[in-house]
Amino acid sequence: MQNKIIVSLASLLLCLSACQNDNTEKGGFDGGSSKNVTHSTKQTTETKDESSIEWNRVNAEREDENIDFFTRRYGWKTQRLGNGLRIEMLNEGVGEKIKTENVVTVEYTTLLLTGDTVYSSRENGPKVFKVDKSEEMIGLNEAVKLMRKNGKAHVVIPSFLAYGVAGDGQKIRGKASLAITIEITDVQ
Repeated sequence: MQNKIIVSLASLLLCLSACQNDNTEKGGFDGGSSKNVTHSTKQTTETKDESSIEWNRVNAEREDENIDFFTRRYGWKTQRLGNGLRIEMLNEGVGEKIKTENVVTVEYTTLLLTGDTVYSSRENGPKVFKVDKSEEMIGLNEAVKLMRKNGKAHVVIPSFLAYGVAGDGQKIRGKASLAITIEITDVQ
């Protein structure tokens, strides 16, 4: 009895192996060529990529509209830079423009586009950081490099230059644009 079971299992395995080889030679289990499967997969990937691009475009436009609404609502006269950052200089300041690796001290008030204050140097103390060499937002580093000591500005940072899709893990959710009033109080 045991021998019959072993022979039956061996026969079944041989049959399955033969079927797999036959389908592999024909180009897959659908009887088509493997080129068709690869082509189909490539088309599906391209369709997903196009969908992602469209989704990102729509979200970027929506974010831009929200920023426009905020700046009109609060009367900020910002200029839009090529990277999406918006800035309005309130006070030019003195000296040379801040450069990469300068250490700056910044007084700030950070708002969500709802107008809610999320962080302020009045509560948390000033930010002190090395420009482009710290954990600060890309947008904040970019804005600071447009300023001088004692300069003051309104800055609107789109989400991709702020905390991105993750948020800051505390008060700022993912995909949030930020409006910040900053003043450079010291440059080293």
